[in-house]
Amino acid sequence: MLGARRKNESGFSLLELLASISILLVIAAGVFSALSYYLGAYQRTQLTADIHDTTRSAIDLMTQEIGQAGLVSSSSSQQTTLSAAVTAGTASQSVSVASTASLFVGEKLMVDIGSNQEVVPITAISSNNISGIFGKNHSSGAVVNATGVFPQGVLSTSTANQLQLVGDINGDGTLVYVEYNCNNQSPGPGTLTRSITLISSASKNASSVLVDNVMPNPGGTACFQFPSPLPTATIAGTTYTFVPQVGVTLTVQSSSRDPVTGSFLTITKQALDLVPRNVQMGLTLGNAGIASLLQPKPSSVPMS
Repeated sequence: MLGARRKNESGFSLLELLASISILLVIAAGVFSALSYYLGAYQRTQLTADIHDTTRSAIDLMTQEIGQAGLVSSSSSQQTTLSAAVTAGTASQSVSVASTASLFVGEKLMVDIGSNQEVVPITAISSNNISGIFGKNHSSGAVVNATGVFPQGVLSTSTANQLQLVGDINGDGTLVYVEYNCNNQSPGPGTLTRSITLISSASKNASSVLVDNVMPNPGGTACFQFPSPLPTATIAGTTYTFVPQVGVTLTVQSSSRDPVTGSFLTITKQALDLVPRNVQMGLTLGNAGIASLLQPKPSSVPMS
């Protein structure tokens, strides 16, 4: 009985212990391999989501601002009144107005209403005074409006790597100049930057980076595409040029390598046939020969 008890209480042999450990190591290796794979797949999904979100946000912003380009707002901040009566004359005269906010030299103002209404281009601005040739009499308090559209809401000086916009881009009655620069030259990576500046400013504001790791587009496609040739309209000897459509193509690389393949991920997103509706309206006005509602480009734009 004593011998039997000792036999039953004996432990694993060395061979059995080694075999058990080997099996556990194989199982553990499989578990860690699966965990590593799923962790890599998760990180890859995160990288893909990040570059999709960043690129989509940038294109959504450009889509919205291109749609607003060329707007001359009719909001209260773009409307003022004469502070004193004006007598008609053939020479330029300085008149006082309630506010000169967002007005610029060359802008066409709609002065007064009814039979006294006329379009007066601004020849000078100083403090709360504007100068122009008034062909009709106007009483104090007569309404002064900035109306129409900018034919150059999307500037025709825009290039394959630079998009230039002018107008009440934010719909708040403030005229601004917006500039996008796509630095995607080979071998990359580069950036997509944006600046926004009041047209009354002396110089352009600093740019901020919207998208990092911007790469050359497949097939050499430009970041910004425009119709060619651009449509024009000539009225009373003045030729207006319109950019009625814009295309955007962005190729973006992930910030780090794909843990599964060891390579960088890239995506290409496009937004084609973006229509600046105010510029389209300007083209319609131009084709109809209505120059009074076509505003000139502010002289400060584009800014250095």
